[in-house]
Amino acid sequence: MAELQMLLEEEIPAGRSALVDSFSNLDQVAEYCENNYVQSTDKQRALEETKSFTTQSLASVSYLINTLANNVLQLLDIQASQLRRMESSLNHITQTVDVHNEKVARREIGILTTNKNTCRSHKIVAPADQERALRYIRKPIDYSALDHVGHGVKWLLRFKGTGLNH
Repeated sequence: MAELQMLLEEEIPAGRSALVDSFSNLDQVAEYCENNYVQSTDKQRALEETKSFTTQSLASVSYLINTLANNVLQLLDIQASQLRRMESSLNHITQTVDVHNEKVARREIGILTTNKNTCRSHKIVAPADQERALRYIRKPIDYSALDHVGHGVKWLLRFKGTGLNH
């Protein structure tokens, strides 16, 4: 911020005033060169002196313009940076407001809803008369109990043996 203030209050006005002073100095140099050329007996030397003054004056003016342009560019960069920071802050505030509005909207939706009446009683009711569980008695497995059912192999062999093919 101090750099921006220094550019606005000191460097840019100083560069502008230096350009204005340079304008008046160039006018004086032009007048001097014109009078010198007109009054001089050695026109070639007067022309060389005029060229020298012109070169120096143009270099001085171009330096002043370059310095002022760099200061203006620096000023614009600082202002662009400040704008980016302000934009970021504004986006953050916008997001905060959006979140708040969403919360308020959800709260309003919640107000419009009704509570579900839930019955607090138990859904599973135990039987009134409890049957007594039978005591487990281990019985041996009878593997021959299903022998008469078979698995189809004997039945298939019976048809092949008799020659009844479908």
